[in-house]
Amino acid sequence: MYRKLCVIGLAFLMVLSVLPHIADAQETITGEWLWMIAPTEENQGGQASTDIDSLAVASDDAVTEGMVAALGATEGDTVGDYEWILAELPADGNINAMLVEAGVTENGDINDITSYALITLVSAEAQSDVTLGVSSDDSIKVWLNGAVVHTNAVNRGRGAAGSFQDTVQVNLRAGNNLLMIKVSERGGGWGMFAGIDADVETAYRPAVRHITGEWLWVIAPTEANQGGANSTDIDSLAVASNDEVTEAMVAENGATEGDSVGDYDWVLAELPADGNINTMLVEAGVTDNADFNDVSSYAVTTLVSDEAVDNVTLGVSSDDSIKVWLNGEVVHTNAVNRGRGGAGSFQDIVTVDLKKGDNLLMIKVSERGGGWGMFAGIGADVETAYRPAESDVGTAVEAAGKLVTTWGKLKGAK
Repeated sequence: MYRKLCVIGLAFLMVLSVLPHIADAQETITGEWLWMIAPTEENQGGQASTDIDSLAVASDDAVTEGMVAALGATEGDTVGDYEWILAELPADGNINAMLVEAGVTENGDINDITSYALITLVSAEAQSDVTLGVSSDDSIKVWLNGAVVHTNAVNRGRGAAGSFQDTVQVNLRAGNNLLMIKVSERGGGWGMFAGIDADVETAYRPAVRHITGEWLWVIAPTEANQGGANSTDIDSLAVASNDEVTEAMVAENGATEGDSVGDYDWVLAELPADGNINTMLVEAGVTDNADFNDVSSYAVTTLVSDEAVDNVTLGVSSDDSIKVWLNGEVVHTNAVNRGRGGAGSFQDIVTVDLKKGDNLLMIKVSERGGGWGMFAGIGADVETAYRPAESDVGTAVEAAGKLVTTWGKLKGAK
C-alpha cells in the first residue's frame, strides 16, 4: 500500500511540474505586425511608462491608445516623428533589431521608448477562455478588441522563445479580433513574444475608418412607444408604404433620391461628425422636430472595392436599435435601447466579405426616445458613393443622369 501511494504521489508531482509550462504549447503569433514607436521621457521608459499614453503625448492627443486599440491604424500614417510600418517580429523577439532592419532607426540600442504592435486574429467561431501568452522587455500592456486584458508594469528581460512570462484568459469573437501589444523599454534589451492557444489565422487588417460622404436617407414612424428595440424586426418601410416598398427590396436594389415612402422622400445628406441623425434631418429640411421619437431611419450607401476582400471589419454604433444589410443580406442585428457612444470606437463589430465593385450597405436605426444617431466604419480600402437604384426600381434615364451629378461627390473611407 505504501509503495502504491508513493507511485501515485510521484505521478501527481510530475503532473504539477508540467502545469506551469502550459504556455509552452501555445503557438507563437507569426506574420507581419503593424508597428509604431513613441519616445518616453528620459529615464521614464519601462514600468514607469506602462500607463502613460505615449501615442497621445507624441501626437498632441490626435491619436490615442484607446482609439488605436479599438479601430486599428493604417500603414504610412504618422504619430509624432514616426510612421506605422509593417514588419515581422524576429524569432528571437528583438524589436530593436527589427526596427533597424526596417529602416526606422539606425540606433541598435534605443532606450526610453515604447513600441505598439497590432495584428488581427481571425477566428472562424467564437472561442471562450483561450490562453494568451506574452513575454516582454521591459513592461507590457495588452488590448484585445479595444479592452485592456493584461498589464504588467515591470522592468525585466523577455526570456527565451517558446515560453511566456505572463498568461491571461481571453474571449475571441467570431471573425476579426484586434490585438494590440505595448512594450515600453527602459534600457538594455527590447523585445517581446506573443502566442495564443486558439485556432486562428493572423493577418494585418486596415484600420476601421468612418464611412464619410452623403448617404441616401428616409424615415418611417413606428407605433407610439414602439420605437427602438421593439421595432428592430418590424419592416417600417412596408408599413409606411402599404407594402409597395420593403426593407428587402431596398437592401438589395437601393432607392432613388426623391421617391416617397409614406409621408417622406428619400434625401441625400451627410451624417454629422457627432452622428446625430435628428440634427441632420432638421438641417436637410425633412422635419422641424428636433427631438423625433418612435421613428426609424434607413441609410443607404455603396462601398466600392477594387477587389473582392474577405474578413473585413464593419463597425457600427447606434441610438437606439440597429439592423444592417450588405448586398441584400442581413449581417447584423442588435435590438437594444442605448446611447450611441463616441466616434472613437464602435459598439458592435461584425466581419463581412466585400465583392469586387459595388457593395450596397443599408443601416436601419430605430429610435425610442431621447438621442437618435449612428456611426459606421469599414476596415477596407474602399470608396463610398451614393449609387442610384437600378432601372427596375427607378427609370434608367433618370438613374443615369443622377449618376453623373452625384459621382463627383465621392469621399473615400480609407
